[in-house]
Amino acid sequence: MVPAMRIYTDRYIITPGPTEIPYRVRLAMARETTNPDLDPDFLSFYNHVRGKVKDLISAQRSDLYLMVGEALMGLEIAIANMVRRGDKVVVIANGIYGEGFADIVRAYGGEPILVASSDWRRSVDLGELERALEKNREADLITLVHCDTPSALLNDLKGVAKIARDRGAYLVVDAVSSVGGAEVKFDNWGVDVLIAGSQKALNAPTGVTIMAISKRAWDRIERTGYRGIYFSLRLWREMLDGKGVFPYTMGDSLIYALDEALNILFEEGLENVFMRHELARRASWEAASSLNLEPFPASIDDSSPTVTALLVPQGVEEARLRTHIWNRYGVMLAGSWGKLEGKVIRIGHMGIQASRGHLIQAYTALARGLRDMGFNVSISKAVEAIESVFK
Repeated sequence: MVPAMRIYTDRYIITPGPTEIPYRVRLAMARETTNPDLDPDFLSFYNHVRGKVKDLISAQRSDLYLMVGEALMGLEIAIANMVRRGDKVVVIANGIYGEGFADIVRAYGGEPILVASSDWRRSVDLGELERALEKNREADLITLVHCDTPSALLNDLKGVAKIARDRGAYLVVDAVSSVGGAEVKFDNWGVDVLIAGSQKALNAPTGVTIMAISKRAWDRIERTGYRGIYFSLRLWREMLDGKGVFPYTMGDSLIYALDEALNILFEEGLENVFMRHELARRASWEAASSLNLEPFPASIDDSSPTVTALLVPQGVEEARLRTHIWNRYGVMLAGSWGKLEGKVIRIGHMGIQASRGHLIQAYTALARGLRDMGFNVSISKAVEAIESVFK
């Protein structure tokens, strides 16, 4: 059987992570490797890179570690080091990853108190959060997902952090899909623990967890007294900061890649980077409107600047549509999972994807795919919508 003709030569990964990796970042991984446990020059390089990440998230007054492992590991590390059996934790649960924090809390013997779990299409209601804290005064830890990627929802990190700070509660934030694409001011906003990853808006390979820790969070960590080894934050502080030794072998090639990814961001300038992501969010919504597609978040203000989630039109099998677009047009888009499986299709505009060219590729392929399935949509209107924003 002759395979169906493909009308492309290049493939485009326009998913909300892992993302396309720039050539410069791939090249950085090819540099000569070393023994990171013994090479003093690598330790100096590592410390220089974590200083750059502190600058990215404005965490100069706090501690920060780059760990080998996908960022989900960081979420568990945070809970393992801050939750004791019986602790009540206020979990902002307006998304798949938001709810996922509750599972980790339960795994370590804590009692999650869910907030905003009934509406996944809007940023957390700060009034509801305050009422939950007032009702559960013994709960002094809050978890938040800044950008809940499966639904493209953006929560008000600054607003939540102010409430936590005013009430003396600790705040743990999953910022995996926002760091590098949205402004985060760790120290000034009063965040206590922040987790990010290398494979989203930073456009580096999967495998590095970024863990920022405020000075006051160490008091909670000491009281919790986590007794494990691999997930111990106290071990990182004692060995890396105290003795200049990694707790376990570091992946040097991954750190080289992250360093070059950060160089690309700072060369552009962070204000320009964040503005480009805002333009990408607006262009994506305009293009979606031109195709009569409805975003999942209730409004553009509730949506992330790094990803758009669109409700799949009635009668369309989401997985079949994505597979067709990938096989026929060479553009990879994403679905979702859990409650949203089969209901939304997602376009990543994080890092280098937050551009006119990537969005035109994504929406042209999506429009073609819908037309192939019998929908009357205009490719040119989608392109014009994107161009009208990036002018």
